[in-house]
Amino acid sequence: YITLQRSTNAQDAIRTIADLLDTYGYYSEGESFSIADKSEVWHMELIGRGKDKVGAVWVAMKIPDGYVGGHANQARITTFPQNDAGNCLFSDDVVDFARDMGLYEGSDEDFSFSDTYDPVTFEGARFSEARVWSMFSALSDESFQSQYADYAMGTNLTNRMPLFIQPLSKLSISDVYDRFSNHYEDSPLDFSSDAGAGRGHSPNRPRPLSWDYQEVTYINERSIATPQTGWNYVAQVRGWLPRELAAVMWFGADDSSTAPRVPVYGCATQLSPAYAGVGPQDGVPNRVLNFDLTKAFFVQNMVSNLAYSRWDVIYPVLSNRLREVRELFHSQTMIVETEALQLYHTHGKEAAVEHLTAATVRFGDEMQSLWFQFYGELFVRFRDGYDIVPDVDNTECECEVKNVGFSDDWKSRIVQETATHYEEILSYGVSIGGDGHVIIDKDAFDGTDV
Repeated sequence: YITLQRSTNAQDAIRTIADLLDTYGYYSEGESFSIADKSEVWHMELIGRGKDKVGAVWVAMKIPDGYVGGHANQARITTFPQNDAGNCLFSDDVVDFARDMGLYEGSDEDFSFSDTYDPVTFEGARFSEARVWSMFSALSDESFQSQYADYAMGTNLTNRMPLFIQPLSKLSISDVYDRFSNHYEDSPLDFSSDAGAGRGHSPNRPRPLSWDYQEVTYINERSIATPQTGWNYVAQVRGWLPRELAAVMWFGADDSSTAPRVPVYGCATQLSPAYAGVGPQDGVPNRVLNFDLTKAFFVQNMVSNLAYSRWDVIYPVLSNRLREVRELFHSQTMIVETEALQLYHTHGKEAAVEHLTAATVRFGDEMQSLWFQFYGELFVRFRDGYDIVPDVDNTECECEVKNVGFSDDWKSRIVQETATHYEEILSYGVSIGGDGHVIIDKDAFDGTDV
């Protein structure tokens, strides 16, 4: 946030981050940033220098025009050009510090930032790099997924993926939304059908990511979309608009596959009360145990957690509503931005900022109301294990109550695990065998003629 206040463009932001680190220190292990302005997008990675040492070592690479980058809790920059300041920036001691710490002995040219400071482990590949792999696979031809599948699965850690790729076609904001909703569907890491998925074929798992059983460690997959997400956003920078109108952030207050995103303009000076508040950045703890229906976080979590409980029947309805809401708000922003641009040219930037601020507040209020109403729709439809849909011909409730029951694959699993425990026995000792034949248990009769 301090960097945003003090920087005029992406490269300036990188240098501001570096100056702040060197001046005030860095109290963490490492992280990655996507930094964008109206002309450029940069991928920056930094690693803390460690105890009793101030700041961090870092490298930043510019993503070429027409390419897509990605990062997910794992350093990805390996070797980098050290004489091309227009495309690569780095801390002065990025190589020497590694030598001083005994981490590297080779030449400057062969130095790999990731392999030295954050080597990829099984967990680094499976929990982090696999998310980049799933996104890149969706944007590339079919060969990419198979080419790097062993790396994503953690079985071949030397098969590193490129830092950025050229997608098959230009991405729309809807394409980015879809990538953020990914759970490794239709890939070698798809985890919606094993025992952990439950009868609802849920791609969501409880934490921790690693767990032990009989002295063997196992994992849960960590896909792009996950229930443990606190918030997510998709940011747009429209270089053809005036600076005050250029940036809009589509913000969701929960899981990136279940939360609706509301437009928040970069110039806005106020937010909807549903999205506004104070937290640790203000020296105030987040009161997450104080339930508050006026806040987007709780309402969006209500919808998400209802979907988690019966994913196979609720998520398709939720996904469809997300698309509808997305189209609704995108159409509204087009109108608002046209009005703001006209105000900008006729009444000045202050009038445009005021207009977009009012729109930001209104959008947040509207989203909060829509999503709470949607929770009610889901609750009355899917309560008690049913799927209750409208039926005006039913004079009792104007509804049809459907029993969803088990899918065939879940029925098969129950029978395999329980054998005849749940098998229905017909009256008088008569049952139907697995091959369809009638079986009569003569010992079950009490002598009554049948």
